Amino acid sequence: CRQGRDRMMTHLVLLTLVASAAMASASTFVPAMQVPCAPSFAAVKTGLQLRGGLGDAELAAQAAKIGKVAVTVTVTVPHIRSVHAPATKVVIVGSAPELGNWDVKKGITLVSTPETFPIFTGTIFLPPKTAFEYKYAVVKAEEGGDGVQQQWEAVNRPMTTTAAGAMDIKNEFLESRSTDPRITDEPFQLSAQEWSRWYIHHQSQLTVLPECGNLEA
Repeated sequence: CRQGRDRMMTHLVLLTLVASAAMASASTFVPAMQVPCAPSFAAVKTGLQLRGGLGDAELAAQAAKIGKVAVTVTVTVPHIRSVHAPATKVVIVGSAPELGNWDVKKGITLVSTPETFPIFTGTIFLPPKTAFEYKYAVVKAEEGGDGVQQQWEAVNRPMTTTAAGAMDIKNEFLESRSTDPRITDEPFQLSAQEWSRWYIHHQSQLTVLPECGNLEA
């Protein structure tokens, strides 16, 4: 009887450990971007809206009404949180007219919140089946003053939109500090929770390789 009770206790302990491991694994892959904002009424004019709670199907339906593709971009920019630096904003700019034709003043300002920083996001309506280049830039929220005014990414990123529907693009800001220095070189300050958001976003971009037995020669 005692041996039966021992086996039962061992079984319960194992079940508890398995459940704990499953919960920990699930929390690792929680989506990094949750922007609790309503869609912007300026979407048709500017080509940008906040994703909010809209799913891909609803975004695709909205885009189809105006003959566009809904492209949601998400980028992490952890290096702009510092103590004494001027206020900055993150902009996506590119070769398409909707992205300002490389004019950063006409680019699309992306959005972050205290609950999502250092992740910036926005949904842009772009022409279907169109190839173009884009990059991100950090710019001063208010122009003027001394020092660096803009920090552009190191490389141009290629993109080709689909024939219809919705696309999700995830990036990390790529610096080239030799050619485009930061607006401030002051050490940036992120909380552990903010670093966790960055890490989850970073992990979501990694490609899972097939097992060795499934690799093609």
